[in-house]
Amino acid sequence: MRNKKMKFGKIRVVYPIPIILAGALVNGKPNFATLGDVGVMGINPPIVYISSGSGHHTNKGILEHGTFSIDFPSTRLLRVTDYCGTVSGREVDKSHLFDVFFGESGTAPMILECPVNLECEVIKEFSIQHRQVFVGEVLQTYVNEEFVVESEGRLKIADMIKLDPIIYALNNRYYKIGEPIGIGYQESKKFHQQENLG
Repeated sequence: MRNKKMKFGKIRVVYPIPIILAGALVNGKPNFATLGDVGVMGINPPIVYISSGSGHHTNKGILEHGTFSIDFPSTRLLRVTDYCGTVSGREVDKSHLFDVFFGESGTAPMILECPVNLECEVIKEFSIQHRQVFVGEVLQTYVNEEFVVESEGRLKIADMIKLDPIIYALNNRYYKIGEPIGIGYQESKKFHQQENLG
């Protein structure tokens, strides 16, 4: 029996969605916005993007300094991360919510409590309808020492379970990462074996 497809209309069903805190220096103060519109655009050089509502307070600082941070909160930061998405930096000073540090640019505030931080320089900015998109090259990646592991004589970032990122889905629920089920570019070998066995 063939699967029957049902039309759901024009919905952005992309899942799962990583939740991040985008950091920028606005009027001399660190400000952070909760975003799910984030992604990778290239590996070498490392290019990432964030998409933010055109009226967001954080955008002002990104445009002023040409830098921003992408901070990946763990699930233990769920409540404060959700809070940052419900209040504007115009009315609430969010700089005191976290331990803030700066990297090489000096203008992209980052959150010490987040396991991983990306310090980014804007290389392109454009608008699509009511969204402002910032494409950035990663200047530096910062990882908390407790999430760095040694494997095969090299330092690596810990697995996703230990990093414990906040994942969002379109049913308006937050989720945790589950168990690993395979290794990239290795599972295809098993598929070929299966095909050959017929």
